[in-house]
Amino acid sequence: MKKSKNNKKHLFGVILAGGSGTRLWPISRELYPKQLLKLTGNKTMIQQTYIRLKKFIPLENIYIVTAESFTNDIYFQLKGLGLNRKNIIREPFQKNTAAAIALASKIIFERNKEAILLISPSDHIIGSDSDFIKAAKKSFEIAKDGFLLTFGIIPAHPSSEFGYIGADRKKTYKGAFKVKKFVEKPTPKRAKKLIQEKYFLNSGIFIWKAEAILAEIKKFLPKIYRAAELYSRNFNEFLKIFRSLESISIDKGVLEKSKKILVLPAKFQWQDIGSWKSLHQLLPKDTNLNILNEYVISENCSECFIQGTKKRIVVGIGLKNLIVVDTEDAVLVSHKNHTHQVKNLVEKIRKNNLAQYLQHPTVYRPWGYFTVLEEGKNFKVKKVLVEPKQKLSLQLHRKRAEHWTVLSGKAKVIIKNKSFNLSPHQSIDIPIKTKHRLENPSSKSLEIIEIQSGNYLKEDDIIRFEDKYGRK
Repeated sequence: MKKSKNNKKHLFGVILAGGSGTRLWPISRELYPKQLLKLTGNKTMIQQTYIRLKKFIPLENIYIVTAESFTNDIYFQLKGLGLNRKNIIREPFQKNTAAAIALASKIIFERNKEAILLISPSDHIIGSDSDFIKAAKKSFEIAKDGFLLTFGIIPAHPSSEFGYIGADRKKTYKGAFKVKKFVEKPTPKRAKKLIQEKYFLNSGIFIWKAEAILAEIKKFLPKIYRAAELYSRNFNEFLKIFRSLESISIDKGVLEKSKKILVLPAKFQWQDIGSWKSLHQLLPKDTNLNILNEYVISENCSECFIQGTKKRIVVGIGLKNLIVVDTEDAVLVSHKNHTHQVKNLVEKIRKNNLAQYLQHPTVYRPWGYFTVLEEGKNFKVKKVLVEPKQKLSLQLHRKRAEHWTVLSGKAKVIIKNKSFNLSPHQSIDIPIKTKHRLENPSSKSLEIIEIQSGNYLKEDDIIRFEDKYGRK
């Protein structure tokens, strides 16, 4: 038993969770991306990934690399599964996977010089955890010898959504092949040819010693290596360098150049939900190959993915191969074969400064949620629901005042050092730059209308003094 535990002390998991998931817009938004959503069951994508890794990697050895803006949501989703907040590595800016992996590898290497890392995206679907664990244990044995390893997926059909890996099948090591070529998202015609030539899909799941990948990053991406080196030594200098880093993937920046890269054929089912088309392929369908939720009424539709909402049903007649996704504030309609273009259109939405790229009108917090009902120049109206016995942080806003009116339930409001109890139809003003807190002391939900007024109304105008959920 002791030997098994001792063997595991060098095994580390790194979950990459900084992506914005724009290909699954409008349900995935920049501030609430697909890894935080329940797409294939009753667990979110990142919860599924974390549960999988903790089955064979010690909890204290599992790290999350993510953007600052996702940190709280990820922590609340994973703390009940054993995540320590200290194991969340925050990227000050999104710089793609090379920088994220360099940062995590350096932090872990300073803790354990023998560390072997399994790098996993947070949004992949794995068919069988036991098959995955078996493959991972085999890969650890290969990685001990200094190789950089990736899992290769045998493609079921040609796809332009994924990268491909060509292997030299004559050069093998413990069941893995030497990589001869990477191909990034080919055309459909090229993808078909690659399959005929027995190329693998690039899973994006990597295994290597921290020492080995750091040496290759130092060789091929010295500026990224230097930034990672400064993270725990001089954070201000780290920020300066990190801000100016090239945004580059680990594949393009290191693996395509390295002589140490091997591909191990995966013996587990794998799916990257890279688009609405791939999600349609993955989920159970009806006899007409449709995926329809309870808010859809259809006639003569086939091979469609249609999602309505409680507020607004969707009616479809004679549709084929369409994706229709309705949300509170946006609707996507696309031919299934063109969903890879969603990312480009979301970028147009962002450039037009439309709020729909950023987040949903309803935003969930550990204490409940709020819905933006209306906003305009110098004002915003929200409906806020606070769950029973929960409370918001003690906070203040530098640039806005607020007016709260209770709709239902009981509210306890702290303003400066004074406490006020409010019932339905009663209201109170929160002046600008004033410490305050909203609390629900009862066993029933509290609902209020919040009217904000000021010249800056974004969510980052907040200073927290006390917070039961550990937010900063």
